[in-house]
Amino acid sequence: MEIFASKKRSELVKNFAILLILYFIPQVLIMNGVELSYDEAYYWMYSKFLDWGYYDHPPIVAISIWLGTLIFGDNEFGVRSMFMLYQMGTFYLLMKLIKPKKLVYMVCLFLAMPLLNLNGFVAIPDGPIMFFTTLFFYYIKRYLAEDNWQNSLFLTLAITLMFYSKYHGLLIVLLTTIANPEFLKRKSFWVIVSGVIVLFMPHVYWQYKHNFVSLEFHLFKRVEKHFDILNILNYILSQIVLMGSLLWVLYYKLYPKLEKSKWNRILVFNTVGFLAFIFLMSFNKQIEANWTGSCAIAFMLLFGSEIENTKKQYLYLSFNIILLMMVKVTLIILPSLDSGEKYGRLNELIGWKGKLVPAIYNVCKGKKIVGDSYQITAKLSFYSKYMFPALHLDSRESQYSILNLEKEIRPDEPICYLTSSKKHHDYILDTYYKDPIYIMSNTSLQALAELYGTSYEEIIRN
Repeated sequence: MEIFASKKRSELVKNFAILLILYFIPQVLIMNGVELSYDEAYYWMYSKFLDWGYYDHPPIVAISIWLGTLIFGDNEFGVRSMFMLYQMGTFYLLMKLIKPKKLVYMVCLFLAMPLLNLNGFVAIPDGPIMFFTTLFFYYIKRYLAEDNWQNSLFLTLAITLMFYSKYHGLLIVLLTTIANPEFLKRKSFWVIVSGVIVLFMPHVYWQYKHNFVSLEFHLFKRVEKHFDILNILNYILSQIVLMGSLLWVLYYKLYPKLEKSKWNRILVFNTVGFLAFIFLMSFNKQIEANWTGSCAIAFMLLFGSEIENTKKQYLYLSFNIILLMMVKVTLIILPSLDSGEKYGRLNELIGWKGKLVPAIYNVCKGKKIVGDSYQITAKLSFYSKYMFPALHLDSRESQYSILNLEKEIRPDEPICYLTSSKKHHDYILDTYYKDPIYIMSNTSLQALAELYGTSYEEIIRN
């Protein structure tokens, strides 16, 4: 017995060492060293104005950043810390549901799916929605087997937190119910529905108070609606890559072997149904590749326990892991790269702290700074630790449209205006990604109103 216990401990130590090397160490280095992306800085701004809702998203992302910065400080690691915990919670629940024979295999399987793995060091709503989706599947499986008050209570909480994380949670619940309509016959199901409605009412009331701004944004304002074959092709390609590239080959071979059960039927509906729904959306709008994060959970649960521990299948997994580790190595060395060179989207993550922010202050020479787009304004605010307003004269609206921070500025007060539009400027700062920052170093809100054919009252959204 002692020899057996010793072997188990030895295997546990070995597996934990593998997990530490492949996951924890690179994760912490990236979280602490890489600058915030535009979206992360934007969600950090959310956390400075805690509320039941926001222009683009429900409030969990803001609460998570607020809590992380409260514990670890108002820095990159603090902003991202809770999202690593969400990822580890997702990994733990997946491990309990899949029950692999070897932990090391589960680690490899997890690392081989970029959609699951890359969300642990990025402070975006996908981390919490994936965790609470996994929690939902954990309790829906128990609810299938046993209809009791405990499972009903935890399902109510899981669904509510999914909804508070991202609106995509509604699709998961609908597909699950369609897959197993017998749920509709259970009294407890309607208790769960009632509980979710009650718990979600604060956000609904917030939407009511703000004229259902999020609904209007996601339905009509998010992107220009038109057919573009590139949108469809980009969606298909992104899912092949982010859901695990060569894993699709394994899943194709394993699908015929799946047991015909209610549980697997739910997972099939949440995989195929989710992918098909987003595919149809791609016919008239651009799709963000990370929208299918919740679907990736069902995808892994459907096939994870069916994949055998064979050398051939480890080879499939290792290909994906090597690609993913290359991405992580790139991110680890990113802060040491010259921000004056073009690296594509990587330039979004370097150069602001050391070059762009000081350069902006140097051009503006003590005047109040006002941005136009939420991306530039949020990044500048995070690295200045001062909340600047954004006007959206040349960019889409955002949470800044609700905050109205520009109301504190007098009509004729000298300001320095930053925009991504080259219509009016006297200075240019190159970001080496997307548009440069065009700067009007000496203007005012009244002057901007005249320049854009509007009024000061309209600019401050009075």
